[in-house]
Amino acid sequence: MYIAKIRIENFRSFGSGERAFKLSLKPGLTALVGENDAGKTAIIDALRYVLGTRDQEQLRVDETDFHRSSEGHQAEQITIRLIFRDLTKADRSAFAEFLTFEEVDNCRQTCLVLTWSAKRSMMSSSRRFVSPEWRTGANGDGPLLDFGARLLLTATYLRPLRDAERAMRAGRGSRLSQILQHTSEIKHTGVEFDRKNPHYPDPRTLSVLGLGDFVNHLFRESQGIKKAGDKLNDEYLKSLSFAKDLLHARIDVAGSRDDAVRLRQLLEKLELTLSAGADEDSP
Repeated sequence: MYIAKIRIENFRSFGSGERAFKLSLKPGLTALVGENDAGKTAIIDALRYVLGTRDQEQLRVDETDFHRSSEGHQAEQITIRLIFRDLTKADRSAFAEFLTFEEVDNCRQTCLVLTWSAKRSMMSSSRRFVSPEWRTGANGDGPLLDFGARLLLTATYLRPLRDAERAMRAGRGSRLSQILQHTSEIKHTGVEFDRKNPHYPDPRTLSVLGLGDFVNHLFRESQGIKKAGDKLNDEYLKSLSFAKDLLHARIDVAGSRDDAVRLRQLLEKLELTLSAGADEDSP
């Protein structure tokens, strides 16, 4: 499914009624182009509030998020509404109790209408707004979208890119790894490495995880590493062991057993290099 419509009211520079922000989208890539302070960041942040992001950053509604008119009056409620269309069978199953029917091109079809709202608190307390809520239904008066369903909508958010090469360098939590780990080419291309197979595989046929397992296997089979392990056992641990409780060490490659974590750790070692007119096989 994809976001077909966005409506933002009383959020930062966007007002209500005719001054609300409205945008219709089509499947595929969307680019927001505009001058500074035109509201591009506000649109992205509005989507982050509604969908949530995988970067685990805790977004909190701020007093300045509530629109203030040219006369100085501040809005009491922010409303952000998204309409999702082209739902797959899996989507309809996951959000069955929250779906809405609508007429599109004289055809009745299901969609997911999600309305996020946050109100300013009029009470004199340190908390200046109430907790936001996610409601479904054509007019935002349907069932609340529960936390489990909201997790299915979380998106990957990448901070503004100022310097492509610097931002795409290798490292923990790298931006490149965040992009790659959610692509089908990375997740579904290639096969796993079978260490029981006596014949070494063609590395080009392996998946990213399979390639990582293959490299780890080569490390374990390295004669240098094996000899270092033997020396550690024979010259040090053997003399420190009890007769019936022999200590034995094995040098291995550190890493998680969880596939998702292992994939992320492998992708964090990659970096993006830009070059002009270089051959594909150039180093």
